[in-house]
Amino acid sequence: MKRFRQYRSSQEVRDKYADIRLYPEDFIYPYFIVEGNNICEEISSMKGVFRFSLDTLLEDMGELVNHGINKVLLFGVIEESLKDERGSYGTDRNSLICRAVEKLKSVFPSLTIITDVCLCEYTSHGHCGLLNGHDVDNDSTLPLLAEMALSHAMAGADIVAPSSMMDGQVKAIRSILDKNKLNTEILAYSAKYASAFYGPFRDAASSAPSFGDRKTYQMDYRTKNQGLEEIEADI
Repeated sequence: MKRFRQYRSSQEVRDKYADIRLYPEDFIYPYFIVEGNNICEEISSMKGVFRFSLDTLLEDMGELVNHGINKVLLFGVIEESLKDERGSYGTDRNSLICRAVEKLKSVFPSLTIITDVCLCEYTSHGHCGLLNGHDVDNDSTLPLLAEMALSHAMAGADIVAPSSMMDGQVKAIRSILDKNKLNTEILAYSAKYASAFYGPFRDAASSAPSFGDRKTYQMDYRTKNQGLEEIEADI
């Protein structure tokens, strides 16, 4: 019999034998940003998580940075009146996210800023791509995702994170960034599964689909090998 409990006898011993360590800089903190001033509203499905206007965001982020977290992921939450069938606001060079990136970079220059690149937050129907009837059209969505990523990159985002699960989205984004001589990194949701676990995030970003679901473009959770193929295709 080999005895293992000796390696767990105290905190000092456990620290000595630990081969996985987590530090504040290993984490990415998500922020949900809204228009306006002095807004800090709790998200009902995510206790302790808030939507911030840009002024209160700066205050909260100052505390975050003091804790040693240096990476954030930004989601834009806009009024229904600004949404349309094409998610046009998402590609606007003066969008809420672009303005937030520029401001955050001026106040926290060493902060790594990641932006969510998806149409669902900006379309009136809440789906992640353009519609052809009741179907999400993959190829016509790609140029809009690329334009959105470009606008975020030009505003100063360090990393763009396409999450719409459109085939070819990484290639489309990399192509437009290279064309504009931008070395912005891409953090792709290459294997994103259709899951109820995203429910709170959809609530936070006001991005739930108005009809149907996302099972035709997000992955079936029963397909492990397909997920690896998705990742390989993006690489």
